[in-house]
Amino acid sequence: MSQPPASATRRFLQLAGMTARISGDVARDRWQRLWHNEQDRSVQDAALYSRIGREIAGTLGEMKGAVMKVGQIVSQYRDILPPELLDALGTLQKDSPPRPFSDIEPRLREAFGNDLSAHFDYIDHTALASASIAQVHRARTRDGREVVIKVQYPGVDAAVDSDLRQLQLAFKIARVLPVSGELLDALFAEIRRSLHEELDYRHEAEAIEAFRTFHAHEPRVVIPAVLPELSSTRVLTLQYEPGDPLAELGERYDADTRNAIGMLLFRTLGEQIYHFRRVHCDPHPGNFAARPDGSLVIYDFGCIKALSQDIVDSYGALTNAALQSDAGGLENGLIRLGARNTRHTLALAHEFYTPWIKLMQESFAEEAVDFGSFPLAEQVIKLSRKAMPHWRAFQPVPEIVMINRALGGHYWNLRQLGCHLALRPLLTQVLLDSGRA
Repeated sequence: MSQPPASATRRFLQLAGMTARISGDVARDRWQRLWHNEQDRSVQDAALYSRIGREIAGTLGEMKGAVMKVGQIVSQYRDILPPELLDALGTLQKDSPPRPFSDIEPRLREAFGNDLSAHFDYIDHTALASASIAQVHRARTRDGREVVIKVQYPGVDAAVDSDLRQLQLAFKIARVLPVSGELLDALFAEIRRSLHEELDYRHEAEAIEAFRTFHAHEPRVVIPAVLPELSSTRVLTLQYEPGDPLAELGERYDADTRNAIGMLLFRTLGEQIYHFRRVHCDPHPGNFAARPDGSLVIYDFGCIKALSQDIVDSYGALTNAALQSDAGGLENGLIRLGARNTRHTLALAHEFYTPWIKLMQESFAEEAVDFGSFPLAEQVIKLSRKAMPHWRAFQPVPEIVMINRALGGHYWNLRQLGCHLALRPLLTQVLLDSGRA
């Protein structure tokens, strides 16, 4: 079902208005900075990025769909984005409120026909969960199976390309990503590819079955099964697999159980990267749940990234270099990966990497780290501010956009769980098992 023309026009005007306001702000800033010294310009930069971030977050926060999801992805780039911009974009990580059942009912009738009772005894009209492009409802099939139905919002698929074009233009004008226009095009092409796959639930159904097969050796990893006879391109019906939300485990689970769940989450992600070479890339805590026996339930396989052998090898080499305090290896690995913009800065002194290596080793320590209180994110922001003069020495790598999203998001999940984990032995074992230690 296509988006109504009036709605499509309204979305275009919202994004075009945002782009125009950013363009005007950037033009005024460039004129004003002609009359200021270098120190004043740094202050101006911070203020400009904060204003741009608020403008983007304010506009995207009012809009559901792919464009809000892109804003969420971009907001997780703590390694290459100005902290002031990140602070403003952080508001996009909040849960998206559900739509009334009447808004998504046409999708259900499109998939199942006008008589929904021919397939379901009941469908709960109150959403179980909601996100930027879909929401989930509990239901029971005619043969008594408890299921959930993931329903894509009408019109989301029709708006993807036009929304992304406008957002990409805004980022080009604002110059908030330290990349050439060509690389920005490649970055958005990767995001566009991922979103088109995510909007086609046939891809998700295939991914679910593949991940269920891969994780079959670990009974504590629970992935809901697909009901293919009740699924389509825009509606996905899954076996209901209950679990306790990660956000509630601190009140309901003891420390040992939370630690076990955190270890399982970490190992599962490592195995996906280094063994399966396909990664679940949406780390939103709502996509994960736990059970008192230490099981981890994983939902929502719409955002999946397949990894090349070269990318996996590069990640392994970078990780080993950091663990061994090899700044030269880290510099060479980042260049090989394409994350270093050598056209801007030919070489970085090894001393530049010293505090980053120290922070990484403190996070991946031999002894247990209290992730509930360890200020990793705060330290990253602090180091990022100090590294601002070298900001354009780095650039995002389109092929790893989604992987970095997963890695960064799962840090926050461990933090929310309040885990006490010694991650270095776990990481070393994952690398050993994959032949990369």
